[in-house]
Amino acid sequence: MNHSLHITTQRLELLPCSLEVAQAAVIKNKSQVERLLGIKVPDDWYASEVLDFFPMYAQMLIDDASGLGWGVC
Repeated sequence: MNHSLHITTQRLELLPCSLEVAQAAVIKNKSQVERLLGIKVPDDWYASEVLDFFPMYAQMLIDDASGLGWGVC
């Protein structure tokens, strides 16, 4: 994990989303997402509309790895 993109405060932790995490999210492999990020993913996370973004984000990283982390280049 790129620790320069890891932001932690008292109430919030933001982790970068690697290509591997995005690809695991695309196929809804919850255990792999948890393992890669070192977190517990809520059971209802896969009902989130944000999941529609992961295929596009994964392709963005394949095309240009400089977008790593927050989904913007």
